[in-house]
Order: sequence, then structure tokens, then C-alpha cells
Amino acid sequence: MLPVLSDCECLLSLHRHALLIAGPLVLVTGFYFLIFSGAQEGRASANAVRLSPPEPFKAPPEIKTREQKPRLQTACETKAAWLRTRISIPVNVLIQPPYVIVGDYEDSTLEALYRKAISPTEYALNVSYFDTPPDRPITIVALSSEERYQQVASDLDQRKTGSYYGYFQSNDMRVVLNLSTGGGTLGHELTHALAEIDFPAMPEWFDEGLASLHEQCEFSDEQTQLIGIPNWRGQLLLSALDRNQLPPLSTLVNQVRIDTRREALTYAYARYFCLYLQQKRLLSPFYRKLRTSQEFDPTGSETLKQLLNINDLADIDADFRIWLNGFRQIKTPAKTPTKTPTNHPG
Repeated sequence: MLPVLSDCECLLSLHRHALLIAGPLVLVTGFYFLIFSGAQEGRASANAVRLSPPEPFKAPPEIKTREQKPRLQTACETKAAWLRTRISIPVNVLIQPPYVIVGDYEDSTLEALYRKAISPTEYALNVSYFDTPPDRPITIVALSSEERYQQVASDLDQRKTGSYYGYFQSNDMRVVLNLSTGGGTLGHELTHALAEIDFPAMPEWFDEGLASLHEQCEFSDEQTQLIGIPNWRGQLLLSALDRNQLPPLSTLVNQVRIDTRREALTYAYARYFCLYLQQKRLLSPFYRKLRTSQEFDPTGSETLKQLLNINDLADIDADFRIWLNGFRQIKTPAKTPTKTPTNHPG
């Protein structure tokens, strides 16, 4: 049974530098699945990623080899050397600037993870959103079990993380993943990492909504864009709607920081509002327009009103709720409860 994040248990980041949790659903369901074998502890070579695209399989577009800038290559090598001194378990390292990919998997598995997951996902995200090429290393640490994940989190951050899936440490541009839970967390955290470079002042509600959208998504027919699809978070919204506890959209959009008292609901709200904008073909335009006007519109509310051609966000509350009700007949996987983090990186 897949884990469920409950309202009362969900304590997530106070700001974008905090731990970030994503659902364990497989990223890019229309393209590939990351499936991990249940190998014995201590045998990293047996914990291989089996990449099993659905049939018929359409290859992604050719991704041009990134021009490797000597300075970035050197920075990646320095980062890799530092990681080797800090991680206490045997790991392999793959350098594909700007990525430093570390894991207790075989080299071939790390290479497959890059080719079949990281690189195509970055390509698709850049098509829709990100224009700034990374100028510093992005570390992705992929672990094959919760035990090893917790050990490496302790090695790198001197603490036991409460996150079962993974987290993004923005001050070090580092993603740490428990890949035994699935590939959805990779899409969530990679979105955060690339957004940190392209739009570091993105409003927190939108940052979390966009990242959460990529917990479960699929490639477009042209395989150049990621399309978010419904997931388990929708049930939180419908439940709040039934209890008359779903705030107006203005409450979501106008907050400077996510309200820590209702974070599970807020993450769900942000994700599904991004899904709403996606279906209106306004998600990418909203991102790019807000990036240019963020200094004058820190929460994004004015930009939204311009794109939606409304005078007040209340003008679309009813439409959003009608749209949301349309998901009642869509069955999404349940999740079992899990503990969430109570402390955050500095």
C-alpha cells in the first residue's frame, strides 16, 4: 500500500530552503517507470534500476550534448570528491555537468538514471519553464533503501530526516532520495533545484505547487513537455470542500509563506491550482510572466488576474470548485501514513 500524508502529521518547510516531500508515485508515467529490486543489504550491485517503458515506446527527442564548461566540470569534480569523504557507505559517482549523481547502485544504473529520467525530465521542464542554464553543480544522491537513505542524510546533514521519500537542500543544491519509494520524488525535487537557479524568488505556494505537479505526470505526445495528471492530493481538497473548509483561492495565492498549520491542504491546493492553470494552457505563461514581474507582484496575484482576465480571484472560485468536483470519479492510489520532518535545514 502506498503511504498517505495526513493533515495532522504533515509538517513541511517554512520556506523554500526547507525539506520538501513528494508523493512516491512514479514520474512520467507515459514514458518510463523506475522499479527497484529488493536486493539484500550490502549488495549495491544487485539493487539495479530496471527501466521499463510502456509499449509502444516512443523514444524521447534527441537531447543535444551539453557543452561542458571547464569551470563547471571542475566544480562538479570537486563536489564529487567532497561527497566521497562524507558518505560512510560504498557509493559510485557519475559526473554529467551540472549533475553529480551519487548512489549505492552500479555505474550502469546511475547512467541509466541520468539518461532515462534526469536528462529527459530536465529537457521537458526547460521547454515549459526554465531558461537559465545551471552554473553550479546539482547533486542527486540516490539510495536503494530507507536505511541507507537515513544513513546518508545523517552523514551529509548530521541529523535523522523525518522524510521517508527525499528532500532538497537548497543551500548546497543537493537532492537526497530514497528511490525505493518510487520515482515521483525525483520529479518533485528536480523541479525545485532547477527553479532555484531560474527563479529563486518564486512565491512559495507556486514553487510547491509546480514541484508537486511533477510527482505524477506524463510526457506530451511530442515528448517535449511534462503534463501533470491527478494524484492522491486531490482527495484532500475534495474532503476539505465537503467539510466547507476549502479557503478561497485568494487565501492560497496571497500568502507570502505557506501556513504551517495547514500545509498538507495547502500543498494539495497549490498542486491542483497548477493543474487547473495547465488545463487552461496558462501554467507556462504564468511562470514566465511572473518571473519578469515578480519584483512588483511578489505573490503572483496580479499576474494571475491579468492572465485570467478577471478583476478579483474570487471571480474564478466557483469555476475552480466545479472543475475540482469533476475529479470525484477519478480513483487515485491511497497512501499509508508516514512521519514527516519537524526540523529543517538552515
